[in-house]
Amino acid sequence: MSDLSILCVTKCEPHAKRFLAEMLDLGRQIEAEVIFAADGVAAMGQLVAWGFPMLSTRPVQSKGYLESVLDEAVEFCSRDYVLRLDDDEGCSKAMVRWLTNRGYETANHWRFDRVHLWGDVRTALVTPQLYPDHQTRLSVKRLAGGRSAIHSGSPHGGGLSAPCSIEHHKFLVKSLEERREIVRRYDQVSPGAGTSFAAFSTPEDVYSQDVFASHLADWDGERLHRRAA
Repeated sequence: MSDLSILCVTKCEPHAKRFLAEMLDLGRQIEAEVIFAADGVAAMGQLVAWGFPMLSTRPVQSKGYLESVLDEAVEFCSRDYVLRLDDDEGCSKAMVRWLTNRGYETANHWRFDRVHLWGDVRTALVTPQLYPDHQTRLSVKRLAGGRSAIHSGSPHGGGLSAPCSIEHHKFLVKSLEERREIVRRYDQVSPGAGTSFAAFSTPEDVYSQDVFASHLADWDGERLHRRAA
């Protein structure tokens, strides 16, 4: 049994089923605990309908953004380390190897380069604001929370840079209009919380479409160094 909990707060939108199933598969592979914090009554019902194990599910009720329930969700985890993933994210091949080999045990606080996939799984956005998109996502439990404001970073610092990347599928599984709705919703939570971070939801509205994508070729999830011309 590993000393890792994999945590995901989810509203159980249709796209999430695949990513949650992959988290369960990864948990079985590396003997990690997997916890799904279902955001709202409907989300809990959907997890049941999808057939996910009840031992892995916990109810939460957010204020419209993840950080409002993050500390509560972290407390559901029983292992020494907590890896948090969004329900539109996956671990790259390099990250799976690193987790399998327990590379995280050499430090207590880790950040990852998050790669935003674009168009297909072999293309990424590499505009400077979007890559590297540093995400502090794996920590010992006592350092895994402490964020309550929308978009807030870890109060314990960014952490040590992991040698692998998280793959973000948001732009593959959500339409432009769905992503514009995210921007509007965040602005309602806090003025500017959506529009100030619009590049992370609607890059089409921020950048020229022909300059910010790079083909990944045989990349398998190690740290990406390529940039668009």
